[in-house]
Amino acid sequence: MSDFFHSYVFFTLIGFLSGSVMYSYSLPKLLKGIDIREKAPDRNPGGANAILAAGKPIGLLCIFLDVLKAFLPVYAAVTYAGITGAQLIPVVVAPVLGHAFSPFLRFRGGKAVASFYGVLLGLWPVSHILILPAINMFLFKFIFVTTPDSVCVFVSLFFTCCAMFFVEPNIFVRTALFLIGAIVVYKIARNPNQGKITVKFGGHVLLTADFLPKFRRP
Repeated sequence: MSDFFHSYVFFTLIGFLSGSVMYSYSLPKLLKGIDIREKAPDRNPGGANAILAAGKPIGLLCIFLDVLKAFLPVYAAVTYAGITGAQLIPVVVAPVLGHAFSPFLRFRGGKAVASFYGVLLGLWPVSHILILPAINMFLFKFIFVTTPDSVCVFVSLFFTCCAMFFVEPNIFVRTALFLIGAIVVYKIARNPNQGKITVKFGGHVLLTADFLPKFRRP
């Protein structure tokens, strides 16, 4: 039995269940009686919408918890259970998958951006890949200014998924991160309310276009 509690199966199950707890949906509903899915144009039960609907203190708490729920099982698996190799892949994917397809919301979860970063933070003892999406986010937030914010995240994670093949030496970490990046990119792409995207550089507009208008509502 003790072997099971140190196995990748245990941490995969715990990670999925932890990721499935939708703090950004449940806390605003519990504390203010607000269903943020009804307040947000994209109907996403995420931290950014929690800030808009329930206020900054509750929204920031939701984001913190969404990061923490993904960080803890991955960090524990890597640091205390010593899980490495191919067994690390389902452990890494589970919290993001749980948030994106939460059984508590009939498998219509959030975009899992905060959980994505929580997983990367949990992997810090074995991989410093967290630096890569941070650099990309800075690049598309402040240099090639991309709006709206959800598109900025989409573009940043897309380039992160492409670039990690060249900068992450561990093939198992690389595979896991590609999978969770693909989940987040897919969830963002299914957002039907992005409208126009704009990319600016030095105050000059480089691009204006529709953002994947053919995708249906999640």
